[in-house]
Amino acid sequence: MHLQPGTLLQGGKYKIVRFIAAGGFGCTYEATHTILKARVAIKEFFVSDLCNRDSATGHVSVGITSKVALFDKLRRKFVDEAAALFKLNHPGLVRVTDIFEENGTAYFVMDYIDGRSLADIVKAEGALSEARALGYIRQVCAALNYVHSNNRLHLDIKPNNIMVTGNDRAILIDFGASKQYDEASGENTSSLLGLTPGYAPPEQNDCDVKKFYPATDIYALGATLYDLLTGITPPSSNKRISEEEELKPLPLAISASTRTAVYAALELSKKKRPQSVAAFAALLDSAPAPAPTPKDDGETQLLVDKPVTPWYKRYTAVIAIAAVAAIAGCIALLSGGEPAVAPEPTPTPQPQFTVSGSINGHDYVDLGLSVKWATCNVGASSTTGYGDYYAWGEISTKSEYTNENSRTYENSNYDFNICGNSSYDVARYKWDSPWRLPSASEIQELVDNCTWEWTTMNGVSGYKVKSKRNSNCIFLPAAGYRYGVELIGVGECDHYWSGMPCASHSAYSLGCVPLTEPEIRGRDYMPRLYGMSVRPVAE
Repeated sequence: MHLQPGTLLQGGKYKIVRFIAAGGFGCTYEATHTILKARVAIKEFFVSDLCNRDSATGHVSVGITSKVALFDKLRRKFVDEAAALFKLNHPGLVRVTDIFEENGTAYFVMDYIDGRSLADIVKAEGALSEARALGYIRQVCAALNYVHSNNRLHLDIKPNNIMVTGNDRAILIDFGASKQYDEASGENTSSLLGLTPGYAPPEQNDCDVKKFYPATDIYALGATLYDLLTGITPPSSNKRISEEEELKPLPLAISASTRTAVYAALELSKKKRPQSVAAFAALLDSAPAPAPTPKDDGETQLLVDKPVTPWYKRYTAVIAIAAVAAIAGCIALLSGGEPAVAPEPTPTPQPQFTVSGSINGHDYVDLGLSVKWATCNVGASSTTGYGDYYAWGEISTKSEYTNENSRTYENSNYDFNICGNSSYDVARYKWDSPWRLPSASEIQELVDNCTWEWTTMNGVSGYKVKSKRNSNCIFLPAAGYRYGVELIGVGECDHYWSGMPCASHSAYSLGCVPLTEPEIRGRDYMPRLYGMSVRPVAE
């Protein structure tokens, strides 16, 4: 049913080396570009239920006359889809390099990925460590985020369709089932749906993917992460709905944040899942309030607040001190002296939100660090205000944040420290010198030399950041971030830009979520195109 090794295509331009695999609507081959002497992968449109092949010529035909029109329609969509994929360019996606029609069917040519699929890795090694699994999934998040920003769904994410190269780079492949959408008319092009049991959500089984809904891919992404962490394919969504088979719990060693992300992604209702890749990624970096944790004996242990210490234990030290003082007083009186008086304890320094000073009309707090930290965000009038949201290297706000309208996302000319450069540093542009964006090392200094307490101030959630050096404090409201037209994570997470890039598409930022330690982040899935808060510093 497939082309034989040695078959030539496009007048000898491509030579088939071997047949790799077949799906419901296509065959994949390894081939050689005979002119460039390069390995390539070729996808052939071949619907197994409709097509026949002449073994001598390789020509494809449709055996049932009534199905010819359907075959021609699907082949046109296959070509249209390949043409759309040709325009995508992301390091985490397999690249389409050529499209042509031959043998009564259609083909597209892709880069050959020299590596193993995640399915092969799990099959050989078993379940992966959480850190390793998350490393791959974060890379897939970056690629899928780019796919969704182009109004496209992949619709067949699974371990088999994620290749890992020799340098541990994860690449998303096989867009044969993908769909392109536009906002005006909904679905624009489509091939056949990918329906891999265990990874396809209910709406895909029902062919209900007529509108652009990223949550459909989020289900498959969560199922893939589940597979990597357990070595088990999740039960099909249909079996889960009918209660014929339940989702087995993740291992106890898996962190609360990863559990939350996986279970949220695998919600059967698409409206209950994370609604974007960014929202899913944010869950991976969150740590929710403690949930019931199974004991080793199978019972359920509820994690609750620490038990209240009995009053008599809480005041034992006070009673003892009072008794010692009374005895000392009695001894002094018997000896004719004045009653002894216990010295007053030295007061413990209390956290101070007191303003230390003002520069250009903007207040700051001296935390005893190398720079002064402003008391509020750019665009805010108070310390609890969220302020405005800016893409990295941009000095004005936008109604939508995408890679297409990002000043620095695709432009490698902006791979430099923008701290203090008023053309790119919004803090310098808005507040004038000496205000500027903090550097990554200055954010790290804030992390290392302060205590961080998740709290509420004037009804606003965020972090109270208290200096270990002088007990002064600043408050960082959980302003969330913007992606597309959405405002995500308000009241749930902090994201603050530094002025320093860490890759061609991303920059270092301060990322904080409740109940976890703050950390410096510069990951691909939080690229420069995101709208985030800015907290200025001054020297």
